[in-house]
Amino acid sequence: MAHPDNTFNRIGIKRARWALAMLFMVDGVGFGTWASHVPVFQQLLHVENGSLTFVLVSLIIGAIITMPITGHLIEHYGSRRVVRVTTVAYVLMVALLAQASNLFFLILFAGMYGAAKGAIDVAINAQAVTVEKQYGQPIMSFFQGCWSAGGLFGAGAASLLLQRGGTARIDLSITAGVLALCGLWAMPLLVSETEHETGKRRKPAKFMWPDAVLLRLAVLAFFGLMAEGAIGDWASVYLHSNVGVTLSLAAAGYAAYAIAMAAGRFSGDWLAQRVSSRNILHGSGLLIGVGMACALLIPSWWPAVGGLMLTGIGIANIVPIIWGAAGRDTRMGAGPAISTVTTIGYCGFLMGPPVIGSLSVVVGLRAAMAVIAVAGLIVAVGPVLFPIEATSREEHRQVIGA
Repeated sequence: MAHPDNTFNRIGIKRARWALAMLFMVDGVGFGTWASHVPVFQQLLHVENGSLTFVLVSLIIGAIITMPITGHLIEHYGSRRVVRVTTVAYVLMVALLAQASNLFFLILFAGMYGAAKGAIDVAINAQAVTVEKQYGQPIMSFFQGCWSAGGLFGAGAASLLLQRGGTARIDLSITAGVLALCGLWAMPLLVSETEHETGKRRKPAKFMWPDAVLLRLAVLAFFGLMAEGAIGDWASVYLHSNVGVTLSLAAAGYAAYAIAMAAGRFSGDWLAQRVSSRNILHGSGLLIGVGMACALLIPSWWPAVGGLMLTGIGIANIVPIIWGAAGRDTRMGAGPAISTVTTIGYCGFLMGPPVIGSLSVVVGLRAAMAVIAVAGLIVAVGPVLFPIEATSREEHRQVIGA
């Protein structure tokens, strides 16, 4: 017969899993809604492409500023408290975006939204490490899958509302209201780190430079997210301009890639229980390389879309594996380690699209997108050049036994 305390703890951690999954979806829905409204704001406020760059750069700068700060706050206060604060801030910033009435305020509010997004990204991933440890088996990919699903849902809902005559202000306000309700349900169900539960509060975290192991993880995150960012901005353009399909088919091709990536993430935990992290990264990088080779060397509809779907599956589990490994860092602590890897990874996410755009002017888009394949191959060979600790089902069994 199960001990009552163990049964209660097991029920609590299961609730925490679903509550955190909801917050990952909140994050994804907010981002998907914002991304879908970028062209709406561009048309509404008469923002040209050059000016739009300032909006997007403002968002990224905001995120990069708050990520390391959030990591150190987590080390001092615990991820549970920081998740609560950042969730409230994130929902408020989604609502604030709806109030942008000119380019200046759009740039300002985008920067504030980016700051909230960077903070909640670090916080929920740190909480995910805590929940995964207490859950006793890999579930990091499940959370990342919820983020992807949230992004798809947010983009789809925004498209539907806009088709029915909704405005950016109404759509973002409705989204913020729904996200607030979801956050209010989820936040009380989160869990504390073991040290906080037992009353052993940590001392205020001192600044530490990341060690070589963490920097190796950050390098892999950089190239993995470079591939993801580049695909996100250029896949539809490539399908339309180089493969020669209609805009609707190009959008469908990107949707197929996004669905494949989400499916890869939802199956990632099952894979992580059976295959080491090192081998998952090998396979992920090779899938990116093979997928992009297929899409670029056979520029017709089905091979190109099939290649993009393989690329999506390859990209799917890079972030969960690396974030999970960073979260087990015992030197800096989960919060600062995740914020370090996330910040460097986001730099890759941002660099991918402009690198391809610049190269496309010189060598053409088709050749420029080979950068994505190269990034994938670096991820594939990275664990050999930059050894990282393997994570397998046996390691998680040891965690359970502890």
